[in-house]
Amino acid sequence: MSQREFLNGLAFKVFHSTQYIRHHSNPEYTPEPDIIHELMGHAPMFANQEFSDFSQLIGLASLGCPERYLPRLATIYWFTVEFGMCLENGQKKGYGAGVLSSFGEMEWALSDGPKFYPLD
Repeated sequence: MSQREFLNGLAFKVFHSTQYIRHHSNPEYTPEPDIIHELMGHAPMFANQEFSDFSQLIGLASLGCPERYLPRLATIYWFTVEFGMCLENGQKKGYGAGVLSSFGEMEWALSDGPKFYPLD
């Protein structure tokens, strides 16, 4: 599925999901989205009106934007909805679906390994 197809779906409150499930030999991480990621990461987000509205706004912005701007919208989505992190009272916390749906990803995100940059 292309970036445009995925993002356009969000404009109409359609979230394209997978039915794949991660292999039992590596339950802490999957290199691609799976149904655990969709249900544990995205479903709770879409129950929150602000996240749901934010996702729809990204989708609406994608409807008429030139092709050269799609990667920018996808990057905003990636670093917020998928792998968003924040500071709360000086503590790192994950809120992105990719972080919340994977023990391995959460451990990595909260370690000193990744570099964090402010959203600009």
